[in-house]
Amino acid sequence: MSNEEPNRAARFFFHSLMQNQCHVSWKLFTKKSQDVFLKWTIEDIYDKNRKAAEFAQLGITEVRLMFENNDTGLMKSFWKRFFFASNSGTLYRFGYFNLAKEEGNRAVVEVLMKFPDGRTATTPLMMFKEKGGWKLGYVESGLPF
Repeated sequence: MSNEEPNRAARFFFHSLMQNQCHVSWKLFTKKSQDVFLKWTIEDIYDKNRKAAEFAQLGITEVRLMFENNDTGLMKSFWKRFFFASNSGTLYRFGYFNLAKEEGNRAVVEVLMKFPDGRTATTPLMMFKEKGGWKLGYVESGLPF
C-alpha cells in the first residue's frame, strides 16, 4: 500500500479496520491520536479491573504493544467502541475519499458519503505527515469517541 497520498492513507485506515487489521489502523493514527487513545485505554483497563492491571504493571509501553499486536482484548474494548463511535462502517461503505487541501505536512481529506436513498454527507479528516507517511489525526479532527 502506497501511503504517498493523504486520501489513500485515510481510505486504507478504514479498509484495515474493516478487515480486523486494527494493528495496521493503529499505525496510521498520528502520535497525538495514539497518545490520547493510550491514555483512555489505560484508564479503561484500570477502571474495569484495577487489581489485575496493577499486578500486570500495565502502563503505556505494555498497552502500546497490545495495540501493535492486534490484542483481542482491545478488539472488544477499544476497537468496537471506536468502530461505532466513528461511524467507520458507513464511512468505508459509502465514502469517497477526496483530497480537499494539502499544505506541507498537513492535509484535509473530505469523505463524501453517497447513500442509496440519494442523501449525501461529508466528514473532514485531518491528515498529518509523520515518520515519512500520512497519518489520520482522528483526535485532531474533533470526531466522536
